[in-house]
Amino acid sequence: MKVINRFLLIILIALTFSNYSFPESQTSERYVIGFGSCITEKRDQPIWPAIKQENLDEFFFMGDNVYGDNEETGLLDDMKIAYTLQKTKFPKWLGDIKVNAIWDDHDYGKNDGGFEYPLKSESQDLFLEFWEVAKDDPRWDREGIYFSEIRDIFNLKVNLIGLDTRFHRSPLGQKERPYSPIEDTSRTMLGKDQWNWLIDKLDQESDLNIIVSSIQVIPTNHVFEKWGNFPHERAKLIKLIEESKIPTIIISGDRHKAGIYKLNNLIELTSSSMNKPLPIYISKIWDLISKETDQHLIGNMYYPENYGTVTIDKGSNVLVELKNLNGETVNSIRLK
Repeated sequence: MKVINRFLLIILIALTFSNYSFPESQTSERYVIGFGSCITEKRDQPIWPAIKQENLDEFFFMGDNVYGDNEETGLLDDMKIAYTLQKTKFPKWLGDIKVNAIWDDHDYGKNDGGFEYPLKSESQDLFLEFWEVAKDDPRWDREGIYFSEIRDIFNLKVNLIGLDTRFHRSPLGQKERPYSPIEDTSRTMLGKDQWNWLIDKLDQESDLNIIVSSIQVIPTNHVFEKWGNFPHERAKLIKLIEESKIPTIIISGDRHKAGIYKLNNLIELTSSSMNKPLPIYISKIWDLISKETDQHLIGNMYYPENYGTVTIDKGSNVLVELKNLNGETVNSIRLK
């Protein structure tokens, strides 16, 4: 009787697990990092089911993670409300993976704002609290939310670097759009301390650097915020990357449109927006009138909701992909 019961138990277990497939992140030979930006708490967020299907190992929020800035009052009351609401919008499964974040202007507190924003320190505290950054993390003791973390992914040492393009950024050359490059080389994007920190990070031993900037680095031909508004700072960053001789990917957001760029061996994926794309009629008009492009753009700009992924496999192949609301690949580029 015991033998029969044991046999039946084995059959039951086999039937139970015959249609079960283990999560890909546990069984596959790849490591996947997701990226996204510009996700308002004031709208539905239908992009999450597609992102969930990626079986991510981690996700990186690249700024405008809430829209809590208020130009009229200049206070942080709306920011606190925005964070509270956003917490109810994010899917629960995000709590099961590694999550990192940097900010852009709308979760910094001032549209297109920089060093001049008077509540930047208070806003930083709110940011660190919302993202549950450990109290012993250096970001609690310095000005700015920049950080770096090393990943050992298969046989690759990957340095994930998040920049702060707000806290120390000098005023732009114009008070409002259209913005154009300035000649004043005393103005800065990162500030002295963050530049010194970044130089040190880029000097570290690494097989791959992934630099996350809330605003675009490579593109120069549009009139919105970009590193190109400070040409000397853009040139300095690109030179540092080239001199490091470490393969580097830049991930950026902000634009409410997306694309992939290539400058020599440097790749940039811009992924924006997760749930706040330009209205379709504006996108069509913009596409007809300006047909935004760039000498470094690969393919075309993409306007609807989107997110990005960087996939690393055991063969040291790196696949950079831009994906749509349904998880379909819109554009991609592969690195060895």
